[in-house]
Amino acid sequence: MTQVRSEQSLYRRLRHELVTPESIYGTIIVSALIVIADDDESDFNLLVVVAGTSFVFWIAHVFAATVAHHGKRGGVEIPIGEALGNAVRHSAGLLIAAIIPILVLALGAAGILSEDLAYLLALFVGVVILFVLGTLAFAERGSRWYFCLLGGLATGLLGVAVILLKAVFH
Repeated sequence: MTQVRSEQSLYRRLRHELVTPESIYGTIIVSALIVIADDDESDFNLLVVVAGTSFVFWIAHVFAATVAHHGKRGGVEIPIGEALGNAVRHSAGLLIAAIIPILVLALGAAGILSEDLAYLLALFVGVVILFVLGTLAFAERGSRWYFCLLGGLATGLLGVAVILLKAVFH
């Protein structure tokens, strides 16, 4: 019974850590970066752009959160080191969101997948990640299973909208 409880606790903790505004925002950023890539851009160059941009956004987010949260809040002193640690933890989703699409692009860059297939899979993975994050967000709030799926579908459709915007404006 204790093992089941600790597994549930681990599952809930992981779900809580993964379903963050930063991971959703990071997934949207990564999908948008992939979508706006030139048709002749190699998967390796796209991988470098996605990884580099994700890292820069993460640094900017950590910096902004650190500056905004250190100092006195409600009469309690928050040292800059503590503010930085909290910012790094809370901003991790921006980096985590890029991992799977980068791995897929790496498969294309390495020649394991064709570059076109890797590009399409990286876009598809973004939509799937948004679907999963949306579903988990509703599940964490205790929604019924069909609302969880509808929430996931709506969140995944945001990824599809980003892809369609590429087709319209690029």
